[in-house]
Amino acid sequence: MPVNLLDIQRKLNDFSAQAQARKAKIASRQQEITDLIEGYADRLDELRARVNRAAEIVPNLRCAVPVDEPLDRAFALPSLPEVFTIIAADGSQINPSRHARVEFCVINVGVVKMVRGSGLAPEISTQSQLLDYDAVFLPGGGMISEGMVALKRDLREREALAELAGEVQPPAISMTDGPLELYHEPQETAEFTRTLDRYLEVLAQLKNRGLMTLGYVDKPGSDLIGRMLELVQMSDEDLGAYHQRRRRFAGVSDIQLVANLLKNPGDRSALFAIYSQTALRFGRDLLPHFFYLNVGISGKPHLARVEVPGWVAADPDAVGLIQAVLTEQAGILGTRPYPYVLHRAHEVAVVTLPEHQHVEEMIVAEFERRGIPLDEKSYKQYHKDLSTEKTRYQG
Repeated sequence: MPVNLLDIQRKLNDFSAQAQARKAKIASRQQEITDLIEGYADRLDELRARVNRAAEIVPNLRCAVPVDEPLDRAFALPSLPEVFTIIAADGSQINPSRHARVEFCVINVGVVKMVRGSGLAPEISTQSQLLDYDAVFLPGGGMISEGMVALKRDLREREALAELAGEVQPPAISMTDGPLELYHEPQETAEFTRTLDRYLEVLAQLKNRGLMTLGYVDKPGSDLIGRMLELVQMSDEDLGAYHQRRRRFAGVSDIQLVANLLKNPGDRSALFAIYSQTALRFGRDLLPHFFYLNVGISGKPHLARVEVPGWVAADPDAVGLIQAVLTEQAGILGTRPYPYVLHRAHEVAVVTLPEHQHVEEMIVAEFERRGIPLDEKSYKQYHKDLSTEKTRYQG
């Protein structure tokens, strides 16, 4: 049956009225935070002290921490070197399904390496990993979650970058799509801890080999700056009752706060560190930092969030290089800017529905050869496969 458009139409008036009221409320909160940014633009020591105090009182505090740049400053686009290396990795996965004939998981990573200014064509490769059968199942029963598969994919992307780190012409930048900080649930399992430890090892390898690395977030919705400024208006007693899900400035994103500052293509915001329980486990050199970058064109700004480790954030030349490279890369795709190398890595990494089916057929054939019993596909999945015309696997 199609969507009942009359039902939707009857709801539109209330829906749009609610949206209008919410946006007005958020606009008022946004102005309050903007005033705080102006008032605390150079009072960075006070802000850091307040975050430190809040961390002693508020469980699982998560917010921005200023580094050493004024909050209300925009940093103009620097020039690019004549030759530099860019490596991008992106991944996709086949998640295990109890509806299939056999439960399995595949992580597929596409890697694109280009030496800008060399005249050489980009190098493109794919790495496909079939997870061990035992890794698909949990010790207590059930299967690995999609969140944990995504965590393993994030790790595999960084490992692919590290494998190329010794074969690059400096200066060299590596990048993946999404945050540098691992932020998948659940975070208190032994598997998460093991994966995080390995992830930190890989980030350390990238540092030791001098390969600058970053995480690129398109259309970001985080509100870490607002969370930080919320703290300065709260007493210790208020902090004791602070609930991060019922916040005074809820709904105001960081990009709403810095949009008016980053007016020109290539402008970046001040640098901030991330305070969170997970980020603390990264250590000083790897601690995630971030800034916002206008990768748009004149008259049509577009803000992205860029995360870098502490050792990169501490080097102004490295930050400037990343700023310039991302601005150029995003401009290649025109009026809908996104780093070209990341887009190509995504295209390489995508698992299509026919590929998913072929991998499953390969596994089924091997099971049959060994005489391993196979489950029947669920009838739900059988009928969905008959009625759904999909051209790409949506795992």
